[in-house]
Amino acid sequence: MNQFVISSWDFSQGEASIVKSFDKLKAECWYHCQRDHDELKPWLAQQMIPAAMIESLLANDTRPRFEQFAEDCFLIILRGINLNHNADPDDMLSLRILWFRGTLISTRKIPSRAVNTLIGKLENGQGPNNLSSLLLEMTNGVNTIIAEFLTPVEEHIDHLESSSKVDLAYINTLHSRLLRLRRYLKPQRYVFEDLIAANVTPLSYNHNHFKNSLDTVIRLNESIEFYLEQISVFLSSISQLQAERMNRNTYLFSVVAGLFLPAGFFTGLLGVNIGGIPGVDNPWAFTLFCIALFGIVAVEVLVLKKLKFI
Repeated sequence: MNQFVISSWDFSQGEASIVKSFDKLKAECWYHCQRDHDELKPWLAQQMIPAAMIESLLANDTRPRFEQFAEDCFLIILRGINLNHNADPDDMLSLRILWFRGTLISTRKIPSRAVNTLIGKLENGQGPNNLSSLLLEMTNGVNTIIAEFLTPVEEHIDHLESSSKVDLAYINTLHSRLLRLRRYLKPQRYVFEDLIAANVTPLSYNHNHFKNSLDTVIRLNESIEFYLEQISVFLSSISQLQAERMNRNTYLFSVVAGLFLPAGFFTGLLGVNIGGIPGVDNPWAFTLFCIALFGIVAVEVLVLKKLKFI
């Protein structure tokens, strides 16, 4: 087997069998290849695949899209959740799928659990028995993994209102992660819409099933939008509570400062070390002064209450 071919299967006999020769593309066969391998591009060119298709299939940074070149030739680019070790799920992997004259060629740079699961089924004698069903199961696998990733997110968001202790750092990270997921999943909806609208003949048998895939993608996008709105409302509520608490504390300090402002004025005035300060020779002067200060504060409290400042 060529080093760039990860897995290859022949469906021409109505059931999956391993392809052993790669000199020439064979109809009703699936070739799953390593996209960044040096030998892949020359091999594709050797199969008489147009250069524009090869560039689209191997491009480094592309958004999800469907592009039809002919009745029996189209390209699908999908994004999936990255579940590999030490990888961020929102650092989404890219899956490129080229249908070329009855042959299916898929490429990946990072392993996809959806594709690996499909290959495992074929190795165990299970899974699809034609290319159209293979493509359908591959796309459904990508959607299923995204849905499984969003399930605990929904559960966590549902507990936000009732939870007494909230990890704001995690909530902000989750919010940022969902934003990045939406960036790629939103155009993924248009991939299935364009695929269904193209009504390509090789996929006519599973046309309604691809409509169900579109419904799944729409539901996933709606779920992400709903989660983002819930998190935004929750974070806004937290910010509002913090602002109200800060305003209340600032108001309280302002009232206290206002109450003691006259007292500070009198103590400062009588604290100057110059002659003529009243009560210097009177032993009751300090006591009377303190009583007067308390009286002034009491009057201020009554006035502030009447004016409804406190």
